[in-house]
Amino acid sequence: MNFGIEIVDVQQIKSLKFNFDFERKSIICITGKNGCGKTTLIKSVKNLISSDTFYKTNSSRSLGESSRIIYGLDENKVIFGFNRKSKTMDSRDSIPRDLRNSFFVELPIPHGERFNFFQKISEIDRDIRHHVVLKKYSQPSQLIDFLESVYSTRKFFNLVEVIIKNSPYYALVYDDGYYLREDYFSSGEYFLINLYKRVKSGYRFVFIDEIDISLDAAAQVKLIFWLNKFNNLYGTKFVFTTHSLAMMKTISSDNLYCMEVVGDGSTVIENRSYAYIKSTLFGFYGCDRYILTEDEVLKDFLEFYISKCFGDTFYKYKIIYVGGGTNTTDLMSRNISEKFFSEDPSNVIVILDGDQKDKKHAKLDNVFCVPFDSVEKDFLCRCLHREFGDFNEIELIIPDHIRLLNFIDRKNKPKKKNYLLIVMYRISLFFKKTPELRDQLSAAKGEPITEKKYNRDGKKLYDVMVKEKNCKRGIFDFLMKKNEAGLSDLKMKLNSFLSRPT
Repeated sequence: MNFGIEIVDVQQIKSLKFNFDFERKSIICITGKNGCGKTTLIKSVKNLISSDTFYKTNSSRSLGESSRIIYGLDENKVIFGFNRKSKTMDSRDSIPRDLRNSFFVELPIPHGERFNFFQKISEIDRDIRHHVVLKKYSQPSQLIDFLESVYSTRKFFNLVEVIIKNSPYYALVYDDGYYLREDYFSSGEYFLINLYKRVKSGYRFVFIDEIDISLDAAAQVKLIFWLNKFNNLYGTKFVFTTHSLAMMKTISSDNLYCMEVVGDGSTVIENRSYAYIKSTLFGFYGCDRYILTEDEVLKDFLEFYISKCFGDTFYKYKIIYVGGGTNTTDLMSRNISEKFFSEDPSNVIVILDGDQKDKKHAKLDNVFCVPFDSVEKDFLCRCLHREFGDFNEIELIIPDHIRLLNFIDRKNKPKKKNYLLIVMYRISLFFKKTPELRDQLSAAKGEPITEKKYNRDGKKLYDVMVKEKNCKRGIFDFLMKKNEAGLSDLKMKLNSFLSRPT
């Protein structure tokens, strides 16, 4: 099938036309700088099969009267325009059911299925347990081969498949009757299982945003082999976005595309070579030193810190955020043999968040950590201790601030349950599911705060303060002063790394 898309005035995309050449290509990999519109492109594809996509994933201000998405399906066109009443995109054109059932689209965090699967499967736990106890299951040999090949492990030898209401579910079964459901696997493992299900279910076109986000570098490379294999076996076509150099280097140049905003403000997607992307998109040329980090916020902080501490450095340097602690250190390790940054491995270092310091990958040579868990978490902690900003505003942004403060101060103990509130919040969640209501239900149950929530609220506060108060530099300057002593070791290492040799 020939499938093309035209996007006009949707989020940051002013105009974009692209044809997915599924007649000739089985894999299409799209990369590009942050903010160029990759996620908007994938959401626009999902909009074809689920017209409330933008309503669920964006603010109403991301669309307007001029917003339009046109889909070319062989000789036919389907046009979506902005609906002023519903504040989303809709169409008067009919879309055949078999066409809708041909597409599967996986969005990035927090909207993708790989991040929202627990509740769905937990509801049928009793049925799964019944099948496991009665041994009413089979061994999915192909899925086991897939998982063990991608992860280079034998841990899935006891994986079983149970069929409930014509749908397959998976679990690891152990000798003592204990079993581990698929939703308790890592997000990367669950993602691969979910991908396998979609392929086996007969979806012809699978679109995935940020395919690399839950996988380490080695797994990313092996996944490409399996995508090609699935295409040969089942005819499935795959389109995905990524920032992973490891994946892009594995893919044929014919299937590698770069998404860019050009001079007139329009967006283009063009076939580019790996070398082009490596040099122009990531800037891996003309620098003496490279600093790899795990996320964009830490990258921005380090750029500010180095500028304030050292001004113009002797060595020209580039800070690159990779995504995930293990991915970042893996990329540094790969440079030793593949030399895509520098011929000399000592010209590349990794700086991670402090919450990584006790992990194995943080103890490698040339890997360092900042002296706080993360920029966002340290900022949240200090705001809750009334060291920064107007606390009345902080309370509005972080309603659960009391429990969070107890967590930070190690007073995170279970409380008595409030059964009336539990019932009230469960009823509310039945009608509207929001993170705030889930937090209120958790508090009513007397549950302590988790590290995951601490991390999430830290990002939330940081994002709000940066976007609404425009105070990123003020936050960085504040944290730099508050952590002056703790940053002294890192300052010495950076000085040695970037200064003229003596």
